Amino acid sequence: MARKKIDQTIRQKVIEAHSRGLPMRKIAKEFGVGLSSVHRIVKEKGPEKVQEKITKKMSKAERLKRIQEIERRIAELEKKILDLEAKKGSWRKK
Repeated sequence: MARKKIDQTIRQKVIEAHSRGLPMRKIAKEFGVGLSSVHRIVKEKGPEKVQEKITKKMSKAERLKRIQEIERRIAELEKKILDLEAKKGSWRKK
């Protein structure tokens, strides 16, 4: 069975989504391509090359903004962990 050609813009979006850390299954579903196609597209570019290319495109301000977003998310997750541990501790006391 012949493969359907994947548009260059879709390829680029798949690569960018992968570099942002989205799971390959989610990428495949989001862009309507097969999981094996996503694997192939990512493999063709190589993860190091993809991340390097995207980092070069970002300005310093964009990189700082992205770092701040990641730090904010880490703080939220740490708070969740502390809340869960506190909850777990209160269950044991009862």
